[in-house]
Amino acid sequence: MTRVAPIHPELCRTNVGSSAWWQQIKTIGTPLTMALDADTTLVSFVWRDEKEASADIETVYIDLYSKTPHPTKELTQLTHIDNTDVWFWETELPNDWLGSYFLMPATAKQTPPIQKSRAGIRNWWIQLMKSNAQHDPLNPLASYNNGSGIRLSRVCLDEKNLYVFKDHKEHSKGQLQTTTWLSEKLNNRRSIWLYQTGKNTTKIQPIVLLLDGQHWANNLPIYHQLDELTLAGHLPEALYVFIDSIDALHRNTELACNPDFWNAIQQELIPWILEQYALTPPYQYIVAGQSLGGLSAIYSALNWPEYFATAISLSGSFWWPDVESVPGESKFIQKIKHAPSTSTPLNLVMEAGCYEKDMLEVSQIMARTLQANGHQVQFNEFRGGHDWLCWQQSLIRSLIKALNY
Repeated sequence: MTRVAPIHPELCRTNVGSSAWWQQIKTIGTPLTMALDADTTLVSFVWRDEKEASADIETVYIDLYSKTPHPTKELTQLTHIDNTDVWFWETELPNDWLGSYFLMPATAKQTPPIQKSRAGIRNWWIQLMKSNAQHDPLNPLASYNNGSGIRLSRVCLDEKNLYVFKDHKEHSKGQLQTTTWLSEKLNNRRSIWLYQTGKNTTKIQPIVLLLDGQHWANNLPIYHQLDELTLAGHLPEALYVFIDSIDALHRNTELACNPDFWNAIQQELIPWILEQYALTPPYQYIVAGQSLGGLSAIYSALNWPEYFATAISLSGSFWWPDVESVPGESKFIQKIKHAPSTSTPLNLVMEAGCYEKDMLEVSQIMARTLQANGHQVQFNEFRGGHDWLCWQQSLIRSLIKALNY
């Protein structure tokens, strides 16, 4: 690894690594930032080796979503400042950057094996994340769970984006019910959160199904934002159904264009919801998902338009079923491309981030293909990457569009 000299003034102080210096860094908060010009900020990530005397740590990795390369292509490592307990990594980011990251120290025995295949590096990285990944303890913004037990820290360079961190369950005003869906068809059980906004609970209300719902119910809750937007008239009163994806194995199986999953929703979950809530027909259903869930949302709308005529897809995994198909047209896209034009157009809201590269391109191809097939598509390229923090804003924005179609 090439050694680099720090740029940020705090990292160049003569007392760097001292107790007084660390106290100053704690007061400032990390990552350290310094404006470079009207559009760019130098961002300096810092990690403290509190057991520096033992010299166990060989390196410290960082994964800054949508900025650092995928670990199977290139590992991004912090630099150690000699004779101190300070490790750092610096990069330049746009002034409106919003994203997640984690730090991951590793001993000599935990560094990647030599001459490992891409799959081997991926497996090594996943195992190391489970044991060593950590949020940044000096970051003043609250960390959050990524859904796999790993806590992520946040970088927010634009103050107008700070509102996404202010949502707490105790501030919600709607009616929240938490239950368990025991599915006979899927032979599994999962948590379901149902949140009803507004006060008139007997009138016609849209039913919004949110895939990977544990993120929006627990990890990055959106209840308060739904309340505020409903009160302001930007969203109609609605029933939001947050569907837990259980774990990675179930998620990869159920959200990958799986008819069994959607049949279970139609034949088990929806009838139960209609029994519990005295909503007035006709019923309007909206499906929203991100990444693999974004693929699944579009799949559900195409196959069961009588239920899911409106769908939201954020950074959809339209490379499915072959990730090597990107950039380009996947089999899923080709199937839609060669299908006859529809007589019942769907209402679709799609977004993808400007830092997602191949994912952005395949989403744009998908949007054009759906439009050519006769569907109504609103597509937006947002400032961000493949990241739950960015999707939180994207989801709220897309709900406003979808519920006001």
